[in-house]
Amino acid sequence: MQIFTQITLFTTLASGLISCNHRFVPIVKLKQMPLLKGMSPENSSHQSRFDASTPFNKLLQAAALNNSALKVAYLKWQAELLQVYPAGALPDPQMSFTHYIQEVETRVGPQEQALTVMQRFPWFGKLDLQAAMQQEKARAAQASYDILKVKLFSEIEQIYYDFYYLQESLKIAKENKRLLLSFEPISRNLIKTGKSAKDLLKVQVELGHIEDRISGLKIRWIPLKSRMNELLNRHMMAPMNIIAVLPKTESVRDDSVLHNQMMTNNPELKLIDYRLAAAENKILLARKDFYPDLTLGLNYVRTTESQGNQQDDSKDPVMVTLGISLPLNQRKYADLEQATVKEFTAIRWSRQQKERQLERRLKMALYELEDNERVFTLYDTTLIPKNKQSLKITLQAYRNGKASFLELIDIQRQLLEFQLMQKKSLTKIHKQQAILRELTSLSIKDK
Repeated sequence: MQIFTQITLFTTLASGLISCNHRFVPIVKLKQMPLLKGMSPENSSHQSRFDASTPFNKLLQAAALNNSALKVAYLKWQAELLQVYPAGALPDPQMSFTHYIQEVETRVGPQEQALTVMQRFPWFGKLDLQAAMQQEKARAAQASYDILKVKLFSEIEQIYYDFYYLQESLKIAKENKRLLLSFEPISRNLIKTGKSAKDLLKVQVELGHIEDRISGLKIRWIPLKSRMNELLNRHMMAPMNIIAVLPKTESVRDDSVLHNQMMTNNPELKLIDYRLAAAENKILLARKDFYPDLTLGLNYVRTTESQGNQQDDSKDPVMVTLGISLPLNQRKYADLEQATVKEFTAIRWSRQQKERQLERRLKMALYELEDNERVFTLYDTTLIPKNKQSLKITLQAYRNGKASFLELIDIQRQLLEFQLMQKKSLTKIHKQQAILRELTSLSIKDK
């Protein structure tokens, strides 16, 4: 029983040495990290109702809490974060027990059992570099989460503006239907004066076209609502009867200001920077592999009493062991170092490529924004007002028999197209502003 008591004592001692060097990181603190204005998407399953009074920011809030892909990215980030401390911790000690089948006779008595505890110590700086490299990986995971969040918000914003365009298109189509219906009594009165019924038939044909347009616009709501529900992690057929209202936004037009904001805030560039930092630490760590690791051990041998009375009879010897690894294959470590250098260089080139891609997207967004603002101004201040004036004059002339019904219908069709083009250009303006916010990672601010 004595030997088992001693084994238990050494096991407890080794466990104590391990636990005294271990810092417990409670998971609860990681879950409560300030994300998305204090909200964690990990365990949220909140399902909101959306109606005509729902503000746009509530859609973004629901997406941040419920989107499945965002939850996955968040959990991956937390998983990488929890690996920072283990990456810089010492490797586990090793303990071995030896029982001599044939006792080893010594002067002070036969040796029966031996207990060995070994601890490996990596070369100076290795553990710090491993922890730093894992910390950069955690930051890269956070950047991946931010990338997904920014793209998610941008897509929701784009769909929201499509909602606006559809609802405004329906309003315009219904208003044109009402206008066409007002032509019908005029055509009937002209028939009574001896005119042909041809104009009345044209009105009815145009009404059929408008009805078809209205039906087509209503059908287009289905895929938009389905996609929005998917992004919000709701059932595909869940009701979403929101009325889109264009937010009042301020957008910076200075190319240099936007470029600086993009280079500073864009999460895709941050992701590459964190990968670069991790790769740089990996190079330094590879250079440490040229040096040996140390091993420190403690050996205890249980010795029983000898047959004779000797000095130090049955004394249990305790020995300290110092070991060292031998990195003899230097070519292997040199090749591993070169591999990490090439990996670092590849990541650096990928950053330059990403910069060029983002600069192109920024230029295209600014071009589209300026072009659609020009188109909107043209329709809003020139074409639509003049078309309405022309419609009014032609309608009066038709009543007096001085204009053909075909002219009236053509002007009415033209007004419909002009109004739709105006709303389309306005929608595109807000979509391009959303792209600029995506590139610069700036949030939308309602006035």
